Amino acid sequence: PNKRSKYIDELLDSTDYADFFANKWSSILRNKRRKDTYMRGTFGFHDWIRESLHENKPYDQFVREVLASSGEVSMNPPVVWYREVTKAEEQLEDVAQLFLGIRLQCAKCHHHPFEKWSERDYYSFSAFFSRVGRKNGEGPDESRIFHQRGAATAKNPKTGETLSPTGLGATQPVSITVDDDPRHALVDWMADKDNPFFAKSLTNRYWKHFFNRGLVDPEDDMRVTNPASNPELLDALAQHFKDTNFDLKKLVKTICESKTYQLSAEPNQYNQNDRQNFSR
Repeated sequence: PNKRSKYIDELLDSTDYADFFANKWSSILRNKRRKDTYMRGTFGFHDWIRESLHENKPYDQFVREVLASSGEVSMNPPVVWYREVTKAEEQLEDVAQLFLGIRLQCAKCHHHPFEKWSERDYYSFSAFFSRVGRKNGEGPDESRIFHQRGAATAKNPKTGETLSPTGLGATQPVSITVDDDPRHALVDWMADKDNPFFAKSLTNRYWKHFFNRGLVDPEDDMRVTNPASNPELLDALAQHFKDTNFDLKKLVKTICESKTYQLSAEPNQYNQNDRQNFSR
């Protein structure tokens, strides 16, 4: 009677699970080998992702070790992420879209046309990456990433206002000293159980993986004007993800044990036109 549950556990414990999802996450995290000098970093980052998934590293720790990574490729492969996003604006836009499901690009120059985000929100968020330092590493195209001591701020080029690091939707900037790496403060805010974006974004992304369509679609465009097809389900899955301390394997198992996932993929006369209610 428990054969489905046991088989799901067997698959999740296998190296095949880690191999498959490592390819997915390697793509999400822009791990590209554009030229031969990228090879060591590309392979190292992929191996790190694969091992993290195989050991079922908590998702918030996984994200922290990427976003707040420091050092060189040989010692800390996640710094490869900074090879593709070299500017603070690129870093904040990538983080918002990949890990929070929010597209902030529009707010760089004007108030977001479909959301509440303003230029002030954009540059306050970019301040989290204002102290990222970069030096030449061991080999060509292998930068050493480090935290530069100093006050974390960003300037709104239109108003000239100097802004401190602030989470999206937060009423107050985070409190950090000149010795603190603001990237850790960013992940602290993201992984807080009251954060309305972090858990929902990941659960929606994984729902899309298994059903080809997110509860919010596109999966990285979560906004008031693009609501979930089943908001109660998304809320419940996100809460479950938080309650399990961001356990990715438990989330996969929950989805795969669901009645929805066990429905036949063959359409019938009642659901053949359904594209959003997951009736097959």
